[in-house]
Formats: sequence, structure tokens, C-alpha cells
Amino acid sequence: MNDLSIALEMIHKNYEKYKEPIPIIKEFVMGYRWFMVSDTNDRLSMSLRVGQEKDFGEYEKILKSLIGRPADDCVYDLIKRSDPELRTIAACLCNLLSKPFNSADRLKDRGIIRTEGRIFDFDVKDKKVGIIGYGLYNEVFLGKCKEFHAFDFRDPKGILNYRIGNETKVYPENIYWHLGDNALEHKDVLESLDIVIMTGCTIVNNTYKDILKACKNTKIRGIYGPSAELCPEYLFDLGYNYIFSASVRDKEAYYKSTFAAIPEGMDLSYMDCYELGRI
Repeated sequence: MNDLSIALEMIHKNYEKYKEPIPIIKEFVMGYRWFMVSDTNDRLSMSLRVGQEKDFGEYEKILKSLIGRPADDCVYDLIKRSDPELRTIAACLCNLLSKPFNSADRLKDRGIIRTEGRIFDFDVKDKKVGIIGYGLYNEVFLGKCKEFHAFDFRDPKGILNYRIGNETKVYPENIYWHLGDNALEHKDVLESLDIVIMTGCTIVNNTYKDILKACKNTKIRGIYGPSAELCPEYLFDLGYNYIFSASVRDKEAYYKSTFAAIPEGMDLSYMDCYELGRI
């Protein structure tokens, strides 16, 4: 988890610059999709649950040992263990530590512009584009670009619909599908793309840097989602030039939705969404 150590060093510089107190851990939530952590100021950050995980009993013991401690100490503790099954926790804590510095004023002070919502103000016409973690950018890309490639760990039965009659049709249409494995299995495709937007869960499963390197000819290199709340200057320095992220605005309202017997599945409606770019 050396990459998270580097990110944490940059985050610490912001704590020193703005004389911000280090957040103290209040609680964790292991949701059916998201891993979450909140501090004593009720700020909440999250990471998608991907990759390896321990049995719940072992996870519970580790998480309880972190409650009441400064968030940065917790990250250092997890990094020292060099255990990939603890990466989700460490990544989520780094998101929480980054949160106080993602306001528009503090970002502008560091040469980063924040705009509210998701506009994606880039020309996609005649471009080959790819989404790693299918779903969110369909209305931006589908039918508007030269080629639309979708990469996802889910296998075809988790995404595709088959209409079987005298002929068989596959839906959604007009998408080049790369399903059931890591996007890095398709480096030849990644090299050909003009625009690539990848889910922030690539930070959690530690594939984001290798995917970025594989996108050799890509002009717009983006990362998106609540899992990408991580220190933006760290991500920009790696080579990203577009970030879309989101922050829960009301923890208890979001919890109520998450813990409902029938979850709403409208996560972003409980979040302040924003795009980031360097000035």
C-alpha cells in the first residue's frame, strides 16, 4: 500500500497548511455495496467493496480497534500490516482524511477548480471512449462518440439482456463489451482510446495506476465516484486530468436509505456531486 502512503503524505501537508484537526474515528459501516467510515464531526466517506476481504468476525475485531483513534494513525497501522485484505479500509480512511480540503475555496487556493454537479464538458464526437465500471456515463457517450467501450468485472449475465427470437439481439446496443475480467486484459483496446473514465473502485483494488499507464494515447484521463474522494493533487500528479466525485451531505438521511428493508438505490441523490480540474 505504498501508493496510499504517498497520498497520505500529501494529505498531511494540507492539514499543516490549513491547521485542520485530524478527524477522530466514530464508526464504520459494512454495507452491501459500500464500506463507510464516519468521524466525530459526522463526516462520512466511502469506498466500494471490491477485492479481497476477511471474514466478518475478523474485520469487526480490526474495525473496533480503530474506533476513537485519529484517522491518520489508523491508516499508518493498516499500511504497516501490508495486508491487501485491509486496503478497502485504508482507502476509505484516506478519503475521509481528504474531505476537509475538497471545498471550492481550499481547492482554488491549491490551483484546482471545483464545479458543482456533473457536466463533463468535453467533445466526444469522433472519439473512441471507454468507461471502466459500467453505468454512470451512458448519456454522455452512448450514440455520441465514434466507439463506446465498456469494461466491467461483472460477467455478461450481470449486465446484458438477450432477446431471442428468429434472431438474437444483445442489449444495451452499440457498445463494445469487455466483461468478466480486469480491464488490463485488454491493453490493446485501452491504448487505442481517446477518452477513458474509470471508477474510483480501481483505487480500492489497486489497479488504477496500471490502467492509467496502459492508456498511452488517451487525452482525457478521468476517475469518478465517491471512492475517488482521495486527495485530488495526488491523482492529478499521477496523470488524471478529470475527477468527478461526491460527498454525502447528511449522514443520517443516507443511513436511513441504506439500512431500509428495500434500499432505494439512489446513492447520488444524497450526495453533493462535483467535478475537479487543475487551473
